[in-house]
Amino acid sequence: MWLIDVLRRIKLAGVLFLTIIAIGTVGFSYFGHGQWLNAFYMTTLTLTTIGFHEVIDLSHSPAGRIFTVFIAFSGVGIFTYFVSNVAALFIEGDIRRSFYKRKMEKKISKMEDHYIVCGLGRVGRTIAEELAITKRDLVLADVAQENLEDLPEELANTPWLVGDCTDEEFLEHLSIGSAKGIFICTREDNTNLVICLTARQLSSKIKIVVRSKDIHLSNKLKRAGADNIISPNHIGGIRMASEMMHPSVTSFLDDMTRNASISMRIEEIAIGEDYSGKCISDLNLGQYEHTLLLAVREDGAYDYIPVQNRELKKGSQLILMTTPENRQAIEERIS
Repeated sequence: MWLIDVLRRIKLAGVLFLTIIAIGTVGFSYFGHGQWLNAFYMTTLTLTTIGFHEVIDLSHSPAGRIFTVFIAFSGVGIFTYFVSNVAALFIEGDIRRSFYKRKMEKKISKMEDHYIVCGLGRVGRTIAEELAITKRDLVLADVAQENLEDLPEELANTPWLVGDCTDEEFLEHLSIGSAKGIFICTREDNTNLVICLTARQLSSKIKIVVRSKDIHLSNKLKRAGADNIISPNHIGGIRMASEMMHPSVTSFLDDMTRNASISMRIEEIAIGEDYSGKCISDLNLGQYEHTLLLAVREDGAYDYIPVQNRELKKGSQLILMTTPENRQAIEERIS
């Protein structure tokens, strides 16, 4: 917002300054009997306060000298206003960026169990918006500042930093040691590979999901520490096939995630110590509107549509269809 205000002031000052130059040139030309070049030169000397001497003799023209005083006072003021705003565009911008970076680094350093999104292209923005909609804490990072500007409304209050995610020190500024997961989705597969390797060296417990245009790099990314590799081209092909063969299913999933009135998601929630040994009925999931238990995952196996007297244990994963708000409430109660 400050940038728009500064540019508006620069534009106004520029128009006024050019107007004063035009008035001064016409006025001095009148007193100099048509000496246009000398009139422009006289105007420039007056506005810049260089002085020198009168190239147009006004010693016998009181009106001309009064006109000079008018040009000097009004023009110098406008010129100073113009220069100060141009300086503010650069100096104030640098100061603001410096304060913002320091503020964000302090805020991010206190975050835990958050998600890091490296690369804010089309894929990165989609990931970030989904995390924001489902009310997850996240941090955005990109090497280009323009990718982090003009963010959508969902990401307006999301902390972000400009920097190179292949750099260990920068990843530490993103609190990678306390982060829950990192999405690596720059446009270059080689860059993603280096970020993946660096992130895994800094944190052995963090979950790493990497974008890869070349599905054949999966083995290298796995060895570098990636937990999952996603190929947009591969996923896009599967989606197109689904649209052809199962249009109602894909339409159902799209409506579930994009419906403005009720935003539904498939979520997973881990059972905590307090509910270990208890049954599904003890969770009282019926109190949460728009919530459906689909399965329970234990030891890598799924129990689909489990019975209410099924016993749970610590670490069991509930697979639910629910809203982001309900997911938060259930997670806080049973995890």
